[in-house]
Amino acid sequence: MADLLWLAAVILIILLFFRVFHFASRTEPPVLYHQHSQFVNEIISSCSLLSQPYVPPFFWGKSGHVQTIVYGKMGRIKPPLPRGTRIERIMPDGATLTFDIFEPLKPHPTKGDYTMLICPGIANSSESTYIRTLIDHVQNNGFRAAVLNHLGSLKDVKLTSPRIYTYGGTDEYKTMVEYVSEYYSGSTLIAVGCSMGANVISKYLGENPNNQKLFLCGLSICQGYDLHRFHPKDRLINMPTIMSPFLLSFEHLRRVYIYAMTLHQVSLLKRNADVLFGGENSGKYDVNRIFKSTDLKILDELYSRRRAGFTNLLDYYAWCSSSNYINNISIPMLMLNALDDPLVPPDMFDIPKSFIDKNDKSLFVVTKHGGHLGFFESAPKNRLLPRRVTWLDKVIVDYANAVINVNENMASF
Repeated sequence: MADLLWLAAVILIILLFFRVFHFASRTEPPVLYHQHSQFVNEIISSCSLLSQPYVPPFFWGKSGHVQTIVYGKMGRIKPPLPRGTRIERIMPDGATLTFDIFEPLKPHPTKGDYTMLICPGIANSSESTYIRTLIDHVQNNGFRAAVLNHLGSLKDVKLTSPRIYTYGGTDEYKTMVEYVSEYYSGSTLIAVGCSMGANVISKYLGENPNNQKLFLCGLSICQGYDLHRFHPKDRLINMPTIMSPFLLSFEHLRRVYIYAMTLHQVSLLKRNADVLFGGENSGKYDVNRIFKSTDLKILDELYSRRRAGFTNLLDYYAWCSSSNYINNISIPMLMLNALDDPLVPPDMFDIPKSFIDKNDKSLFVVTKHGGHLGFFESAPKNRLLPRRVTWLDKVIVDYANAVINVNENMASF
């Protein structure tokens, strides 16, 4: 009997490992959603990564949870330390905005001048390791990089107004765009956003059509699209899909990630408490409850929507969400999500699919693996280890080059 119990335990552990790490899951090329326009067909032909299987590291790379955790804890493997120039701008409300400019390390193959304006994920900056790796790859492929530092994200830059970044705020990105377009007036601009930053650049491009005139194309990576949408079971408790406790299944442990994100956000608020909650804001917020928050929805109710001037969360989330603006975008866009992203569920994908139906120059790309901003790629000599440059870094550069080449080819006719 004891032997049978041990055998059952071993079988259960093996099955659990197969379940957690998805050993049986095959690597496949991304699924591409697009109209079959000449422009998009040529983009796909020029960007070979979109037609080839994405191969994550052996053993652990097929788990979206593990990819996301490795990204969240380490960022990237052996990240470089690119050197740039920090620019400061004072916003109308007195906030000190910073962004960093990183010049190309090599000429672009076309000899043209191109700048990627990168908006990082929540609470991130040019000092975040995954952004540093992207910057280095961009520089070594002939692009300039301008990277926004979200308000409050840098420990050595003190807040000078009682606010931090917001999920849907585009004013800081707009200020960086205005600087770059003026200072590098001969440069062709490319918008790149990661997670929350993808929401910001999509909203920025869509909220004013004139904003698009400055850009050749945009790339939206792992964004959630709509904070305002509700999971059917959530209507009773008024909680957005992306924060749903009903998705606490083995495959969708979003609450764990939301908890970790909330703690990080709270620590940022605590670090800047004297500026955010002192002076004229003294007594305006329930600071004790804010500092005890373990859920982003509660934190948004207690702080974010009040600071932004909204009377309720629904209006605040509607204002934040790029889904209410992206259908105004007409320039080429690459929207990329992973099917195993534990933060962004596939039931959000109807939004970019609907956008593609209206934009014949854009692509919605869904990978089978990759997690949330992970996309680590198997190293050639040791499949357990990831390459320093990720599949995601390479796709961003390759897609930008594909758009550049297709535009040049079309212009020559």
